[in-house]
Amino acid sequence: MKIKKIVAAIAAAAVAVSTMAVSAFAAQNADSFADGTAYLNINDSEWSDFDATWENVQITGDGDYTVSMTGADGIALAQFNALEVKNGETFFNRTYTITVTSIMINGTEQKIADGYTCSADGNAINTRVNLYNEWNSPSEEVSDDGNVDCRAADGDFMSKSATMIDSSCLEAGTNDIVVKFTVAGTGVDAAADTTADTTDAAETTETTSTATGNASAAAIAAVMAAAGVAAIAAKKRK
Repeated sequence: MKIKKIVAAIAAAAVAVSTMAVSAFAAQNADSFADGTAYLNINDSEWSDFDATWENVQITGDGDYTVSMTGADGIALAQFNALEVKNGETFFNRTYTITVTSIMINGTEQKIADGYTCSADGNAINTRVNLYNEWNSPSEEVSDDGNVDCRAADGDFMSKSATMIDSSCLEAGTNDIVVKFTVAGTGVDAAADTTADTTDAAETTETTSTATGNASAAAIAAVMAAAGVAAIAAKKRK
């Protein structure tokens, strides 16, 4: 139990820096995903392994999409859960936006706050929308490439929240999550036919996997070291 508390504390510290990647604790291993793949990064309260079936989707341009997790065994959610896009910041651009329009948990539509789009790592590679992240909030900080990391479709990202769902959702046993969202600003209309035999706006993939759960000691150390560097850099910029 003590080890689990230590791991949870380390995970909390790692995601406290808004520009830090948390792939070491991701419920899905995104290493094999194609660029532009949207997927759920869902974690349980003890940062441990759990079985689930995941429906991911390839973003092909502006349009509406759905991702989901089904078949989990009543897990309690951790304080960090997100919608992410593999290499979204580089595959598309640093200005495109993702607007979550619906979050359904165990078949029940949740009342949600307005979220915002940001980079999920210090190198501006992956894209993230925090569904519930107690350690993040929108920031007007400008990255080294001159882009504001946070953004929203209506331009008012500072009024948005990193905790879109109520905290009570974390405590209840979660079996299924369905997230619907709208992508804008990629410069491509996913609904428009680009070839004569195109019938689907987006390709959906389904995977059954066990969450990667707790990272190895080496991975945790690497995440924490990077978190410290990012925190120092942020202070220097201020």
